[in-house]
Amino acid sequence: MKYPEGYFRRNLPHYHPNDAPYFMTFRLHGSLTRIELARLEEKKKIAERAGLRHSFFLEFDEILNKCRRGPKYLARPEIRAIVQNSFAFIGERWLDMIAYCIMPNHVHFVGALTGDRSLAEIMHALKGFTAKQANEVLGNAGKPFWQPESYDRVVQSGKLGTSVYYTINNPVKAGLVHQWWDWPGTFLSPDFYGIERGPNTV
Repeated sequence: MKYPEGYFRRNLPHYHPNDAPYFMTFRLHGSLTRIELARLEEKKKIAERAGLRHSFFLEFDEILNKCRRGPKYLARPEIRAIVQNSFAFIGERWLDMIAYCIMPNHVHFVGALTGDRSLAEIMHALKGFTAKQANEVLGNAGKPFWQPESYDRVVQSGKLGTSVYYTINNPVKAGLVHQWWDWPGTFLSPDFYGIERGPNTV
């Protein structure tokens, strides 16, 4: 099968045109149990046949938000800071970072490519560097830190605000805070308008 430019396939289909913003989610290794993964796999098949991939993602994200089991390393300030610093680094070079939210066991971000690297290359570098740094802090050298697979989609025209709102309000939805700006792992670009900002946000 011949795929269009910017398309590649792993466990999930990905399409990465370089002129559109993306919504991306990636999670810690072991953040879902085998039972949860098996149940989600069945629901994914049903959702894909019905063209309801977004509905599947919402259920997938709800399970992550509940954090029933598995590591919650990203709730630790020193681990969260590693990811935040890495986002700042790639934001200065390859990605226009519009918003992100670092949850206890997963990460959402919305951004658009600005440099000469593909999204796949950026994610490979980001995950590799942050995994090594975090594992040094945790004393887990050589162990898996991130789950290899990520969820991503191109943000459709007119839907950027919806994707940004979903991203920054994830900790509110999970019951961790009452206002999005109270969560220490949340970022909203000062260039993005239309969403209420807290007293300590730019």
